[in-house]
Amino acid sequence: MESANKKPEKGERGYLDSQHSSSLIRFLLFGAVTLILALCTWIIFPQYGMVFLVLAVISAVPTAMAAVNLIMFFRFKSISEEDYGEIEEFKGNALIFYDSVITTTERSYYAPCIAVLNKNTCVYLPSGAENDKELIRHLTLMGKKNGFKEWNFKVFHTKEELLKRLKYLGDQNIKVLRTDEDMIRLIGNLSL
Repeated sequence: MESANKKPEKGERGYLDSQHSSSLIRFLLFGAVTLILALCTWIIFPQYGMVFLVLAVISAVPTAMAAVNLIMFFRFKSISEEDYGEIEEFKGNALIFYDSVITTTERSYYAPCIAVLNKNTCVYLPSGAENDKELIRHLTLMGKKNGFKEWNFKVFHTKEELLKRLKYLGDQNIKVLRTDEDMIRLIGNLSL
């Protein structure tokens, strides 16, 4: 029996929300180390100032990376319990990757849900259609680079459209392919 306090893993509902607290803690810890080393430079051990200054500068790199991580995760929230329940009801045989943030060279895309079934990849992108062609291009390119040829990538901007597509795929009684699992792993690798 699974623990109710189990931390969600990447691809599960609640992953983004769980990353809020852990990224904040990481940032605060790294920031405290950098601050302490900087204080040691001038106040506590002035005779070894250059050593502590170098250490403070070096420790600033993971602090900056933790800050970027913090900013990225705080921009997005996990899929709502209501949406999650509806998608689970209609998913049929489809494999689902929840709470995905895919970053391209241009921007980051929050996809609360990505469904994969028999070379069909359905991306739920409620934030709008302004650049979804770039996301499709990115996913297609990454798919081809990883051996996924002739895959259908489609973006849905409303939950109703996604549910309609999932119901259609479920009504066709389409079976999961081994490559579907590989595509879910690729999506996981492309996601924050």
